[in-house]
Amino acid sequence: MSFNEECWIIYGVRVKKTLLGYMSYESEGSPASVDFNWEKVFQFKDKIIGFNHTHPSGMETPSSIDDTTMIGWVKALGKPLICGIHSGEQNVFLYERCNDSTVRWRPVPFYKMGNIIKVTILP
Repeated sequence: MSFNEECWIIYGVRVKKTLLGYMSYESEGSPASVDFNWEKVFQFKDKIIGFNHTHPSGMETPSSIDDTTMIGWVKALGKPLICGIHSGEQNVFLYERCNDSTVRWRPVPFYKMGNIIKVTILP
């Protein structure tokens, strides 16, 4: 893993309670943050199911910056999104709107092989 954070955009489809996606490498940032092409996200918004990035610090859950960013993307794109975090181990979290319109995250089961990821989004 790089000393700097790296980011992938996850393109894919939802099939019932499963998200199937391909992680496409996007960019490398600094040790504590990474930017990516947000214009590309809006261009391909119907095909994007989430994002994956590294945490060189070893933090295994979403940071406050991840939280703010993912909540914004869920609201902007109007759909649940996955946030993958690789910090030595891969973890995947689903960000989704709740009944009270807030956006919250929860860990979800997944299977990853290379750049292919399958995420189970049970209720």
